[in-house]
Amino acid sequence: MKKLMILVAILTVGLINAQRVERNLTPEQIASLKSKNMTLVLDLDEKQQIKVEQLLLNNAKDRKAKKLNKEERSKLTSNQRIALKEQMLEKQIAMKREMRSILNADQYTRWEKMMVKIKNGKKKSRKKKSGRGN
Repeated sequence: MKKLMILVAILTVGLINAQRVERNLTPEQIASLKSKNMTLVLDLDEKQQIKVEQLLLNNAKDRKAKKLNKEERSKLTSNQRIALKEQMLEKQIAMKREMRSILNADQYTRWEKMMVKIKNGKKKSRKKKSGRGN
């Protein structure tokens, strides 16, 4: 029983440290990792991988530049929040259009399914964190 408890503790510490590492990545590292993952999953050719990595790099740099801390977010008015949400949606639309131009039809379909899974996974993790999970 003690061995099991020790194993659980080690795994928990490992997962926490892995999450911290992801938060400290540069936009270049994020774009590189994501594009390589997409290359594996979607079987991208070299030209596609380069285009996807550049697109992801631009998005990562933009996201890092516009990231607000908790204090700044709490000071936003409702109009500012709506404007930020509209900007985010416009960027998502542009990203989707750009991905459609880079990927072939089969790759694009798989990419969309991948994005849905990621989005659903993030929703589930937020519910668990807030205590509303099952």
